[in-house]
Amino acid sequence: MKPHMSIEELLGAVKRNAELPDELAEATPPQVYTSPEFLELELDEIFNHEWCCVGRIDDFTNPGDYRTMRIGRDPVIILRDRDGVLRAMSNVCRHRMSTLLHGSGNLKGRITCPYHAWTYNLDGQLIGAAHMRDNFDKKGVCLPQFQVEVWSGWVYVSLDPDATPLAPRLEPLTERLKNYRLPEYTTLFRAEEVWDTNWKILVQNFTEGYHLFVAHAKTIEPAMPTRLANAMHGGEGYSLYEQGRVEGVSYERSSDMQVDNPQLTEDEKNKAVLFGVFPCHVVSVVAERTFWLSLQPYGTDKVKVHWGADVYPGSVPEDPEARAAYAEELKAGFDVINDEDKPIIGSIAQNASALAAAPGRLSPKERTVWYFQQYLARMLCEAGSS
Repeated sequence: MKPHMSIEELLGAVKRNAELPDELAEATPPQVYTSPEFLELELDEIFNHEWCCVGRIDDFTNPGDYRTMRIGRDPVIILRDRDGVLRAMSNVCRHRMSTLLHGSGNLKGRITCPYHAWTYNLDGQLIGAAHMRDNFDKKGVCLPQFQVEVWSGWVYVSLDPDATPLAPRLEPLTERLKNYRLPEYTTLFRAEEVWDTNWKILVQNFTEGYHLFVAHAKTIEPAMPTRLANAMHGGEGYSLYEQGRVEGVSYERSSDMQVDNPQLTEDEKNKAVLFGVFPCHVVSVVAERTFWLSLQPYGTDKVKVHWGADVYPGSVPEDPEARAAYAEELKAGFDVINDEDKPIIGSIAQNASALAAAPGRLSPKERTVWYFQQYLARMLCEAGSS
């Protein structure tokens, strides 16, 4: 393939790639990772419209609990207001576009712009603006509001006021996961990082089990061998694979986490379920914990990663010190896994611009990549050709 392709040529390559049957599926055309024009189209047609995970519902338990993130090009505040309503709104002041809040925490009062002190209630309504003329009406100014939906305990936000609900497209996935009782899992830890790769490369890496026996030969493979990875058929909104576990062997921790969930079958107790909620939420679920990443592109070769783990009730001691020790151990285990992946997926982002770069055939254990590519084609090809 040519190292530089027009957006029309790129979309044609994506469409042809997506139309390949499962048994002939190929990897993603490399220019899809490197093209700034393709990224702009993704921001326009995917991130301006789709549902992006912003955290777990228990991240926003109390009035005033908030966190900030960027969805596509838009800075967003997610918070619980004084009336208990979970909201998502623009993090851009309506005066001269300064950023209002940073990070996460709990707001004891109101939202005050650090530039000129325009002040907003937690519902986004402007209530204070000093030194303005008498003809200025504060009641006519409010931070733009975005759609919020909760699925399986995760909070999603869409910038599109007309976005169709998320849950219906995930119904088969909801059914597959129902015995895990995911809405009951609680936050163990959270982290934020910027990784040197393309967001799509990271989605594809997380959701396939083909690389475990090489990239994670001494960590994941002994506990979850590649031979037990089964890439399932997904849907238009998600990919799915199931990973068998070796009983009594863990790569995440040295101590056992006890689980009292009578709904789980013996098969489910010895399995991990890994899925991607398109476009950018990837998850691993086992009986005692989740491990998940929510991704936002910060360029063709940078991705902001908001990630963490949650635990099934009772699987971690309630004592704060013991819980903190579990969290530290589990995060350290996942840090090792992430550090094994980072140089590999970073090299893919770099090598995608090489003259010799070309997509190869996919393994049956990479069927999740095939589903993700079909998603990209559905979202981008029709929009890009119009």
